Amino acid sequence: MADTTRRSLLGMAGFTTAAVAVGGAGLLKGNNSTNEKPVAADILEGAGEPTSTHLTPFRDPLRIPPTLRLRGDDITEIDLVSARVRLHSQMPSTRLWTYAGHFPGPTLEARGGQKARVAWNNKLTGTTPVKAVWVHPEGPGPGLLPYNRPGSEGGFARPEVDALTAWTTVHVHGGHQNALSDGAAEYGVTAGDGQLAEYANDQEAAHLFYHDHAMSVTSLNVAAGLIGNYMVRDKEEARLDLPRGDHEIPLTLQDVNFETDAKGRLTGQILVKRIIGGPDAPMPGAIPPALATLNPFTMVNGVVWPYLDVEARAYRLRLVNVSGARVYRLAVVDEETGKLVRGAMKLVGTDLGLLGRPQTIAETLSLSPAERADVVIDFAAFAGRRLKLVNTIEGQAVGAALPDFMIPFPEVMQFRVENRRRAAYSVPTTLSPTFRKITAADVPHGATERFVVLSFDRTGAMPQLWEMREVAADTAPGSGIVKIDMPGGTRTLRRTGTMFEDTTTFFAASGTWEKWHFVSVAPAGVPIYHPMHIHLMNFQVVDRRTVDGSGMDFAAGRTTKPITLGATVPVAPEESGWKDTITVNANTLVTVAGRLARQTGKVMYHCHILDHEDEGMMRPFVIMPPAVHGIHDMLMGMNGDMGMSAKEPGHSGMKM
Repeated sequence: MADTTRRSLLGMAGFTTAAVAVGGAGLLKGNNSTNEKPVAADILEGAGEPTSTHLTPFRDPLRIPPTLRLRGDDITEIDLVSARVRLHSQMPSTRLWTYAGHFPGPTLEARGGQKARVAWNNKLTGTTPVKAVWVHPEGPGPGLLPYNRPGSEGGFARPEVDALTAWTTVHVHGGHQNALSDGAAEYGVTAGDGQLAEYANDQEAAHLFYHDHAMSVTSLNVAAGLIGNYMVRDKEEARLDLPRGDHEIPLTLQDVNFETDAKGRLTGQILVKRIIGGPDAPMPGAIPPALATLNPFTMVNGVVWPYLDVEARAYRLRLVNVSGARVYRLAVVDEETGKLVRGAMKLVGTDLGLLGRPQTIAETLSLSPAERADVVIDFAAFAGRRLKLVNTIEGQAVGAALPDFMIPFPEVMQFRVENRRRAAYSVPTTLSPTFRKITAADVPHGATERFVVLSFDRTGAMPQLWEMREVAADTAPGSGIVKIDMPGGTRTLRRTGTMFEDTTTFFAASGTWEKWHFVSVAPAGVPIYHPMHIHLMNFQVVDRRTVDGSGMDFAAGRTTKPITLGATVPVAPEESGWKDTITVNANTLVTVAGRLARQTGKVMYHCHILDHEDEGMMRPFVIMPPAVHGIHDMLMGMNGDMGMSAKEPGHSGMKM
């Protein structure tokens, strides 16, 4: 299997687009792809005009993105281009913004320890292919939220989106790269320009992914199609008897909605609906508070509810949730009996690599936006049967539609198992001999400790990220002052930033240990969650607890009594390994610890609900070489640290 060159990759983009346009079949071979399989976009025939008001599950084959191996001795050029891709055969093809004409983009494969350089060339033309509208809720129950239905339904137009042209920056999520190559939100490029990035790949084998990260429009650009997988390979992984080649498949999960015509027929155009309160139209030139987008349909690798023909043997499935806000709680169901297949999924890895030993998923596996799971399913025991992957809610009937819980369609995808007997497979009992589960006691004493409060604005309507620093216990109460009872005593914190544009206050030394506390406080009955992502930090969860945040006065922006810790919350198997994103549910504290990468510069941490990120739940922090960081601390002290006492913990956090 050959590497994809620049020439063949650009040819691949044109070939796919042309094949879709005529509804024909094409085969990517030779230098075009390392997996030499038909791309579903090329072979998926279907409607040329809107014909259907509903979509049939499991009608179309899963699309397998082509694989592109990155080489350390050259620059790989990838063009961002518009393409028409069919997402379901009962709809016309969809105009998308894509990487190299593919949706998802080509799976980039890198060798651990070998640098790779990629030139991302923005060749997108015209305005966004996404249609966006504001809509009002219809009633008090979640099942009545109109974003559960297709179509804009007379929603208010969003001229600020209609006029959006391509401003892009590519971030390799979970990767180790200097800030200049990290896809910084404010470093977008317009059509005709490019982004040259260098990826160190100095990490263990892991399933990363790449996506657009442009400030204020990340959610819209990702919805438009700018997403792809990125695999780091190493010798440790290669030595394992894990399924590979055609039996290792990336599964990119993404919820989606579509516009409809006057007869209610699905047009194929991507639709983004936001829920706003009040009876009136939004004020011109203003964006009102709105609920994050949830969508009725699920795509896997850019196909709505696909099927996959599998042999009666083991497959390695590399799952990633690239939705803007939806959480997937996945279960395997026997289609004939409708019963849950317990223990079918064997978890072998999390966001940033292999576990020490495999873990059996008893019933369901949860993935918030940006989280990954490395799963093995052995289909040998299911010869001749059909299994389906479904989305569900804890305590509800598995495989059932749950419109009141915003899951109008539970289907994710179907596996059609060949009717042939094959030998059963056993996952290796030892996966990564170097993996070690860390606890709070394992965190070095000198680690930098940081606090981030996930709160709301003064109206209680918009979620906010409060960056905090510890101050003296006798600091007078006031706006931005938060007290929290932690093991060892009450900590007093002062808010130093809420928006990306606020002054940078977190500074760090590369290669050092950090311990971050994410504290979510929300009004009673508000089931908000935040998947928190830290760039350039591999971490593990060392503590998760409920909190009593009833002392938080959102209108005053302060606590009237300390936040207190409650019961320990279990860490799920899919959260038990090395991570770069962790879900922080309402009124919980999650503590993560890990070591920063050796790379440096101004990077970000943020909520990976993309609407939250765009609306301000993102903050910069600067990583420096340790010696530079030391000088920086002394200079801040010399200058009074912006009015703070040099004895108080300042920009760099609190040393433990």
